[in-house]
Amino acid sequence: MKKAICILMAAVMLLSLCACGSGGEDAEDVVFQNDLDVVIHSIYISSSTEDEWGDPVNSAKLNSGSSTHIDFDKFAGDGAYYDVGVVDENNVNYDVYEVSLAIGDTLALSESDGTPVLTVTGTDGKTATYDVYAYDG
Repeated sequence: MKKAICILMAAVMLLSLCACGSGGEDAEDVVFQNDLDVVIHSIYISSSTEDEWGDPVNSAKLNSGSSTHIDFDKFAGDGAYYDVGVVDENNVNYDVYEVSLAIGDTLALSESDGTPVLTVTGTDGKTATYDVYAYDG
């Protein structure tokens, strides 16, 4: 009987720990949404004060219509403005400069009338749209 109670208590504690960890992960993230008709291979975000892109902030390809959470600490810089670079499956580069970003924002890369656009939605629901410079890599 003692073993059964210990096993039951261990299971309850394990479930409690799992529940605690799942909610807090996204608190320091931004969300990147792929609204293009192609697969995204790499996403780069760096402070606008940096001269180099650095490493990609995503760990896997991002299918059309999918989104991924990106830890803000992976690219956090000394200001509120960032440059965003994306490379798709066709080796097309999408660059956006001086994007205002904060923890909790959602970035959506899409096309409007054949022109790529980046829309950033803040936690307050306000949106900002940025022109995207697209070119073959």
